[in-house]
Amino acid sequence: MYQKPTVPRSIGGVLDDTFQLYKAAFSSCWLPMVILSLIGVASVWYRFSNVTTVAPGTGFSQLLLQLQSEPPGYRALSLLTVLVDLVLYSVLILNIVAASHGQKASFGASLATALRRFLPAVGASIIFIIVTAVGTVLLVVPGIYLAFRLMLFMVPLLTVPEGPGTALSTSWRLVGGNWWRTFILVCVMLAIMWVVDIALITVVGSATAVFHSGPTNLVQAAGSFAIGAIIVGAITRIFTTPLLVAVLVTVYQDLMLRKEGGDLAARLGALPQG
Repeated sequence: MYQKPTVPRSIGGVLDDTFQLYKAAFSSCWLPMVILSLIGVASVWYRFSNVTTVAPGTGFSQLLLQLQSEPPGYRALSLLTVLVDLVLYSVLILNIVAASHGQKASFGASLATALRRFLPAVGASIIFIIVTAVGTVLLVVPGIYLAFRLMLFMVPLLTVPEGPGTALSTSWRLVGGNWWRTFILVCVMLAIMWVVDIALITVVGSATAVFHSGPTNLVQAAGSFAIGAIIVGAITRIFTTPLLVAVLVTVYQDLMLRKEGGDLAARLGALPQG
């Protein structure tokens, strides 16, 4: 069983805690991840299964335009998918936080909490996207800095619970002075996810496109590649996304311990001597 640390840990210690938490929490994570993955696959399938046949001799620019075309209602479907994904992502966070306390949250209980916190989660997510987008426009580096400074906001928003502004400011406060530490820990998990995703997507997606019939159906072949890649990606993310959430929860809890320790040291230092 996972034992939540009571003192701040080294980077290696936080990574070890992340893998231990992942193992303890996965049994309560697979259901929301399977639902999330199925929704993503269904959306992409609708997108590319409606690509029309390309006539022989069509230019490359026309192929690209055809590939970029969207079926009716696709944008509305994409927006709905994003909102449902946010709810399921919230369930994932709640279940992993519960596991960090030695508990096993039910899907129904976490879903009810996620729905209650849905509007604050939407508001905080919009603020996060706007802030990081503005930072990215400003030569990219500020966007990366802001993203990592604010990326822990969903944990306090769902579990304390805090409002959108307070949750974002909590993440800002905790990561302040620990930015490089947070960056390294999260990037290690992202690297693991990317390596697994890219390897499997490249193999399966390419095989799907190669076996697509018809030498002139380039757009359909590209669509088949995308569908195959999305299916494989959806399967792998059932296992890898909880790992990313686990590191966010572990980093948040570690930084909370560091902040509490710093506050205690400051209070002790302010006491009269003698």
